[in-house]
Amino acid sequence: MDEKIVVIGGGTGISSILRGIKNYSKNISAIVAMTDDGGGSGILRDDLGMLPPGDVRDCLVALANTEPAMEKLFQYRFDTGSLEGQNFGNIFIAALNNIYGNFDAALREIGNVLKITGRVIPVTLENVHLVAKFANGDKCIGESIIPKMCYKLDTEILEVSLFPSIPRANQKAIDAILNADKVLLGPGSLYTSIIPNLVVDGISTALYDTKAEKVYIANAMTQKGETNNYTIRDHIKAIEKHSFKNIIDTCLVNDHEISKDILDKYLDKDKSTRIILEKEDIEFCKNRNIKLIVDDFLEVKDNFIRHSGEKISKRVIDRA
Repeated sequence: MDEKIVVIGGGTGISSILRGIKNYSKNISAIVAMTDDGGGSGILRDDLGMLPPGDVRDCLVALANTEPAMEKLFQYRFDTGSLEGQNFGNIFIAALNNIYGNFDAALREIGNVLKITGRVIPVTLENVHLVAKFANGDKCIGESIIPKMCYKLDTEILEVSLFPSIPRANQKAIDAILNADKVLLGPGSLYTSIIPNLVVDGISTALYDTKAEKVYIANAMTQKGETNNYTIRDHIKAIEKHSFKNIIDTCLVNDHEISKDILDKYLDKDKSTRIILEKEDIEFCKNRNIKLIVDDFLEVKDNFIRHSGEKISKRVIDRA
């Protein structure tokens, strides 16, 4: 029987993981943060008062089992006219949201259209925004501008929360976590993709109560404005701060060699540097009883570094 796999994060970060996992399990639940307020998602959110569709769209497409033309259609972005910058898939979700009057129902119908493996679950069905508290005492609201403001102010993120109030978790998300065999956290932006799920009321409690193995897929690179100079242990400490100590059972760390040319491009463009497993990380994980799995988990395509869902699935999913 297929293992029940839950993946928690944001759409872009976990979509590559989902593409790999669907080849090893048909019982997949992608739990997605609902704080995106940038780009086309932000426009539809403001205009129609709906939940942000962009991240769930990425997950739906990643789990799709339909013609390539349909995938291209859902990812198509208009580049001229009044729809410039808007994504067709987002508009399609918005239309179904209006037809059915329910974001959850809209995603279910799109899942049928795309013949997806598994399901995509919004972590909450309430309208909320992400708030960051910085080390210099300032606060900033809005997922899309938090990293930019943090970098501009030359400070660090101390914690994130939700506004105007802590939302209730989608019951489907809680049930999926409680019934899972494995829960994967990440990869993705630490403070704007992964942690926003953990501060939704009920999610951390479900993660505490579940018997599932909880696996953290560590990022390969730091992120400008969010995790400058962060180590593996810094990432884990931030996750624990927003949930509970010892939330992670297993941590996947990449040891794939990345060419200097690509690393230089990341540094020049995004001030992003490679995250390397340090002796202090190993000791930290040992003290936390976190199992470390160090291996080649990356794929590099067109000079972009991405986690390979195929490589990760081979290491974490029981195929017996």
